[in-house]
Amino acid sequence: MPLQPQDSPLGAFLKALRQEGIDCILIGAMAAIRQGAPLMTVDYDFWVQLPERQYVRLLTIIQRQGGTIRARTLYELSDGTQVNAIFQPDGLHSFQTEWKRCPIGRLEGVPVRILPLPRVIASKRAAGRDKDVAVLPVLERTVRLAARLKTRKPRSKILRKGPTG
Repeated sequence: MPLQPQDSPLGAFLKALRQEGIDCILIGAMAAIRQGAPLMTVDYDFWVQLPERQYVRLLTIIQRQGGTIRARTLYELSDGTQVNAIFQPDGLHSFQTEWKRCPIGRLEGVPVRILPLPRVIASKRAAGRDKDVAVLPVLERTVRLAARLKTRKPRSKILRKGPTG
């Protein structure tokens, strides 16, 4: 029998959320990067549909998988990957409203909703932290470039007859 590939710690975390019935949306810089923004970050921010008072459910998942709890909502997975659990991000509508607008992408082979870039911008603008404000011009340029590329019509090829045609 062939060996089955092991889940990465991030993939295992996402699968555990799903098994626990905890929906999540990838938000923040990593969501922007997944949509082409030329940024760098060291962590994954997940908006979890979970009352904040139930954060212990997340701690249990992290501990069960050999991760480390750095703070109530900041975790380090067994390979060092940092994950932030966000219960109510700034500047966004309800979880269900945003969920419906999010395309499904894949992280480590696991389907996950990804907050659209204009909504990432809205959240960062509302948060107003220096690090969020600093990336707004890059994110806005990325949205403009994506729109331009989307509306650009494909060039028509000019067919030329050869010397014999």
